[in-house]
Amino acid sequence: MNAEDLTEIERAGRRCEVCHSGRGWRKFAVVRPAGREPVVLCPSCHARFGDDPPVGRESKPAAEPAPSTPAPRPPKAARAPKPPRDGAPPAEQKPDRLRAALKEMPRSFSTAMAARAAGLNNEKTLARLQDMERRGEVQRVGNRWSAEAPPSEIASAMDRLEARTSNLRIVRDRARTG
Repeated sequence: MNAEDLTEIERAGRRCEVCHSGRGWRKFAVVRPAGREPVVLCPSCHARFGDDPPVGRESKPAAEPAPSTPAPRPPKAARAPKPPRDGAPPAEQKPDRLRAALKEMPRSFSTAMAARAAGLNNEKTLARLQDMERRGEVQRVGNRWSAEAPPSEIASAMDRLEARTSNLRIVRDRARTG
């Protein structure tokens, strides 16, 4: 490699002028095609293009295409109507991934578990779960969530009683048939 080649490599910023790679710049080759400026090539581009790299070639004048005019817009009356903005779902709506994932979740789950199952990020999943909680579809149980129906008043009272009594066993009467 001579001083002129080093000057051309430095002028090119130690980068191949075809693929713009800077790796192994000491192995770069400077090709001087006839009638064009010198071109710096990495070893792979030099092997691919040889002494006629695509950089610096004069582009052939393309045949002039016929001028295309944009198609005129149809009048407003002929355009398709926009979907209503009253919250009605469009005809083809993608299935709700979070609701589908909640059907497969265990009895109690965290926000992160639901996010992973639905393929959403945690913030978006938390916002959706809070919205579903306001609509009564899921319940917050401590710092976890549950998609089960909320317990009845009697069942929740029995659970509170069981929590307060440590050594008593509460036996619930079964409905007597007879």
